[in-house]
Amino acid sequence: MTRTATSTALGRGTPPGATNRHAALTPRRRLQLLLAGLWVLDGLLKLQPFMFTKDFAPMTFSEATDGAPGWLAGPISWASHIVGDHPVGTMVLFALIELAIGFAIAWPRTVKPGLIACLVWVPFLWFFAEGLGGLFSGGPSAFDGAPGASILYGLLAVLLWPTDRDRDGANESRPPAGATGASEAARFLGTRTSRAVWLVLWGLFAVLAFLPYNRASDAFSSVIAGNVEGAPVWYVSLLDHATSWSSTKGAELGIVFGVALALVAVSVCAPSRRVVRAGIVLALVLSLLIWVFGEGFGMPFMGMGTDPDTAPVLAVIALVYWPRKCPANAARAGASATSTPPAATPDGAAA
Repeated sequence: MTRTATSTALGRGTPPGATNRHAALTPRRRLQLLLAGLWVLDGLLKLQPFMFTKDFAPMTFSEATDGAPGWLAGPISWASHIVGDHPVGTMVLFALIELAIGFAIAWPRTVKPGLIACLVWVPFLWFFAEGLGGLFSGGPSAFDGAPGASILYGLLAVLLWPTDRDRDGANESRPPAGATGASEAARFLGTRTSRAVWLVLWGLFAVLAFLPYNRASDAFSSVIAGNVEGAPVWYVSLLDHATSWSSTKGAELGIVFGVALALVAVSVCAPSRRVVRAGIVLALVLSLLIWVFGEGFGMPFMGMGTDPDTAPVLAVIALVYWPRKCPANAARAGASATSTPPAATPDGAAA
């Protein structure tokens, strides 16, 4: 390290002799660890006693085939028979795969292989275990878990793909050129592509919310009431009040829900960082409401939940899009580098 580089590092508060290991826990790395934690949780949930019984496969896969067309229901039924005939072996295998993905993403040297494994495993889960998130079944809704958690895991794997800046923790605070305040999502996909992904995702949610079957009078109350079984008393009381309150307000709630989702979708295109952040905060609030009232915290109370459902993954995606503030000194340094000509030596040569 040169004397100039050493003094710069010390000026940033890095102690002498510090290595990149101390600077490795960057915002992007923290988000990768959240994704790793979700995969580890998924793997552990698949080791619950109920998963090794003959009843698990028919109960779980029947949800994926409910209302699905024949070309989708047929392969899912085939997979259900395999899991039902060999519940211990298949569930142990699934759990080990997901634990391996989580630990690979968590270990800095195997982040990319872990993300690749995630992208390979996700289509299998999305098709066979989730029936393509219910998008081709009757009444898909973001409030009820569409488009499926696994496809969102795959999206996160792409958004959090390591970039060249991840190799040097000192560069982590500098946004990409021409992208002042850019989010972590934009660092790999670019600003336009990352915005398009956000628009498609939340725009899909908004479109689903405005469909007729998601504006029926009992569209919300029936979903909320379905989370009561096996829940603790305090949660049952909360769900009962919510079910009673929403029992005849499906149309109104559907419109409000759809408008909120649409606002989240378009907020990422706003030129103001405050508006973008407001949209992301709204996305976090909606994710919490979906998780509490629509998804029942992933239904863990009876030992039958295979994952925490879509809402926690949506929350992490929202955090990936949080716009980062460009440090004032970095901005001034960039402006100085582009506007100040190189110094000249006494003989006229550039320094």
